[in-house]
Amino acid sequence: MPSTRHSQSSPVSARALACEILTEAESGSLYLDQILERGFAHSQLTDKDRAFVTALTNGAMRWRARLDAEIAEHFRKNYETARPLLKNILRTALFQIRFMDRVPAYAALNEAVTLARAKFGEQLARLVNAILRNAQRRPYSWPQLEVLLQPENLPRLAAYLSYPEWLVQRWLERLGKDELPALAEACNQIPPMTIRVVRPQTNTKSFLEETTALQFTPEPVPDLPHVFNLPHLDQITKLKAFEQGLCTVQDASASLVAMLAAIQPDDTIIDLCAAPGGKTLHMAEFLTAGKVIAVDRSFARLKLLKSAAERLHLPVQLVASDARYFSAPLVDVVLVDAPCSGLGVLSRRSDLRWRRKPDDIAALAELQKEILANAARLVKIGGRLIYSTCTTEPEENDEVVAWFLQRRPSFALQPAQRFVPARFCEAPGFVRTWPHRHNMDGSFAAHLKRIQE
Repeated sequence: MPSTRHSQSSPVSARALACEILTEAESGSLYLDQILERGFAHSQLTDKDRAFVTALTNGAMRWRARLDAEIAEHFRKNYETARPLLKNILRTALFQIRFMDRVPAYAALNEAVTLARAKFGEQLARLVNAILRNAQRRPYSWPQLEVLLQPENLPRLAAYLSYPEWLVQRWLERLGKDELPALAEACNQIPPMTIRVVRPQTNTKSFLEETTALQFTPEPVPDLPHVFNLPHLDQITKLKAFEQGLCTVQDASASLVAMLAAIQPDDTIIDLCAAPGGKTLHMAEFLTAGKVIAVDRSFARLKLLKSAAERLHLPVQLVASDARYFSAPLVDVVLVDAPCSGLGVLSRRSDLRWRRKPDDIAALAELQKEILANAARLVKIGGRLIYSTCTTEPEENDEVVAWFLQRRPSFALQPAQRFVPARFCEAPGFVRTWPHRHNMDGSFAAHLKRIQE
């Protein structure tokens, strides 16, 4: 990771750090949010600069394909072969010009030229200057969306929406021309900070009193009175209610899983893919005499879960184990919040769209089946097996459940509408949410009841 000792509060240094982080995110194995977290931990950036770097890196990453299409139009040679850092200097500058209204265009351009000169010399600095000035004078002319949606224009459509071509094709085939743009737009928005009130019967009043006193305006999520959206991401750190464990950060779609499980006070629960623990701890809230066994193969992630459990004052038994092989006496509820492609949370993970490959989906579906097969062995007769993902893709959702039920006739799918508000459900009884339909993450869940040996 590049040194950030020079990054006190200087906009130049903040922009330089953003370019270096983006370049590492493209070439390394770490995700963008991990690189940001590590970079901030070793820097002396002001809060303002941190917010700027976060917005700039995520924005340039999210809109990378559209930015590249415009830059390539003004690039003298083959843009694809340009050095990664040079690309990111251009991307971040153009992103500021096109998307960041509060940043003067001249500032973005001048800083990019200065950074290019420092990194590559005068010749490439002049190239950066020419490209960005040409982009200002002659903005890229995109065809109307109706034209881009014609089959022969798929590559340009993917660039305009800023997604990989294979993913746009996949969504287009399933959703059609009417819904595809809405889904793509929703996944390109910065998502709200969503708060779930812990033990809402007890804590909602205190939460709302504090937010009112601080002049926050939490927006209740329709049909989920214990879930609220906050307009500003930094507001959570100012809430004593958060520090005291009266509320926690969790997307509205994730809060549906514990509802679907219909937890009873004396249930014994196993969460096979537990960390970082949002769903685990939500289920634990419903217990009095029962217990939750949280299983995850990662010690580091279990430490995060432990910390969250302590803040929320919820007892959880932690076990480091592989979900495919974990063994225990039969229990009332087993949750498989399965490892998945994450294509329902693209708005929260700006680099995921570029890291995922089509083959990942099939490989993940096989892993999901392995975990689900082991989970079935842990459920007692009359118990519930809950399968959930944060992806929109049928190979990881409907098809995994169909595969499971075909091989496990001792389980039966229960209509989700019995447990979850109907607007989040669809035939034949699954929970399914979409960013553009529900204003929350894309997700899927199924309630599978064991009815016989």
